[in-house]
Amino acid sequence: MLFKLAWTHSPEGRDATIKRFMETGGMPPEGIVMHARYHNVDGRGGFAICETDDVSALHNWALDWTDLIEMRIDAIMDDDTIGKVLEARPEFT
Repeated sequence: MLFKLAWTHSPEGRDATIKRFMETGGMPPEGIVMHARYHNVDGRGGFAICETDDVSALHNWALDWTDLIEMRIDAIMDDDTIGKVLEARPEFT
């Protein structure tokens, strides 16, 4: 399943967040494939697109960071997947 992890941090938390990212690389644990990660130009956050069937791994990755940043995790679908879901709905065909 695909997930979007979006994060923000306060100006006060910026330096500690950057330091941890530089030390660890912010890579996901085993069981999660990170397809892409983007950082906002203003330096206050960003988002990553990840894939996993192990939500406990996703939760543990979030726990590694939520002491410094606010994180939102949303399940997402690509165009092919949502297309199949919508095709199954009679009101859309």
